[in-house]
Parts: sequence; C-alpha cells; structure tokens
Amino acid sequence: MFQSGIPYHETGTFKSHRTFLPDDEYGVALDNLVKGCTDILLLNPSGTHIFTGRRCVQPQPDWWFMGGRIFPGETPIQSCQRLLRRELGLDIASERFVAVCAQAFAFGMREQEPKHHGTTDAQFCYKVQLLNEDEVKKVVLDENEYSESEWKLPSEIIEGNYHPALKYAVGNMLAGNVLEKMERKVEEEDASDEEIALLAREFLKKRKDVDEVLKTSKDYKLVSKELNYETTVNSRY
Repeated sequence: MFQSGIPYHETGTFKSHRTFLPDDEYGVALDNLVKGCTDILLLNPSGTHIFTGRRCVQPQPDWWFMGGRIFPGETPIQSCQRLLRRELGLDIASERFVAVCAQAFAFGMREQEPKHHGTTDAQFCYKVQLLNEDEVKKVVLDENEYSESEWKLPSEIIEGNYHPALKYAVGNMLAGNVLEKMERKVEEEDASDEEIALLAREFLKKRKDVDEVLKTSKDYKLVSKELNYETTVNSRY
C-alpha cells in the first residue's frame, strides 16, 4: 500500500460493547454485514519467504494468510497483534507492521449454518518480518483450522495455483519493497537522480504486474479433498 499506514479515526469516545454471538445469531449477522478483517504476510528473518497455512475449514479451505476479523474498538494493527498471538503465539510490537494493501472478498461458503449463504469481508493486509530464529520457533498453527503450513517464496505464490487475493497481496508487497528502497535512496545525500529513476521505473513495473494478477484469476481452482469442495474465483476492481 502506497500510503504511510491505515489510519484509525475515533470520533468522540468509543467503548466496545462486543458480546459473544451463538452460531445461529452470528450466521444472521454474516448474512447482513461485511466483516472487517486483518490478514498478515509473515516473513522469515531474511525476508525471502512468506509463512502460509493451508486451511481445512470454510471459508477458503486452501493456502491462505494468517489473520481474522477485527473486534470493535481495535485499530487494524491491534487486531493483527491479537490474531498473531492467537494463531501463532507471537507478540509483535506495533511499529513492526507495515501496510500492504486492502481488498474485498465474497466467499460462497462459510463454516456457520447455513453454510451455503457464504460470507463477505473487507481486508486490511499487513506484512511483518520476524527478527530471529527464536521467533520462528514460536510459530504454532491451530490444528483445528489449518492442516499444514509452509514457508513459500513470493515467486512461488505469484506463479502457482494460489488464490488471486494472496497473489495480489504478495505483488503489492513486492512493489512496496521497491518503493521503500526508493524512499531510502532519496534520503541519501549522494544519491543520483539516475539511481532514483531506475527504482521509480522498477516500482511502476511491479505496480502494473499487480493488476495482471486480476486478469489471471480464473486460472485458479480451489480443491479441498477434506471438505469435498471445489470452486473458482472471479476477481475484478
């Protein structure tokens, strides 16, 4: 994402009155509301690989982000912090989260009855790079939601049979990496205009590559043997 972050505007004093909803009531809420979600691209200490989990429940029973829904009163980063603690056992300082992109989802199936009613989400995506092997060792997935996990190269995700939303986020992350490099170069006293121009061209190319992801969305096929479920995706702006 090519803004400094995702601002959180609290007008007046907000106090959360969130309560637990039984599955039947939560299902009615899902039929009428778009959930706000935060998802995270978790990078290894060298920044070369992304941690992914293969979900074994609806929605999206395939390789996916780490994350989940935002609770009322949470900033997007606070939501990311809570979810990483819950899903992976990680405590990450707020300044380590970098905004990547925003997306909207509509899934034809969900875990709550009636499952075929599906669910809709609005996503804020961030990236976080782990600092050392001690943090890597702390990563533990919930076996009730994920059947396996793997550290994947960005190119593997971009070029493979992965959901377009995951590809889109990774593409934006790669473009954002170049933008960050260009911003650092501009701060250098001895940086030349030629060096900055080269980075600017690289950034624009990677930014256009992101749009190409949407054009190939129909190539993706979701196949979940555990749930006996198959479907495709239609992505668009």
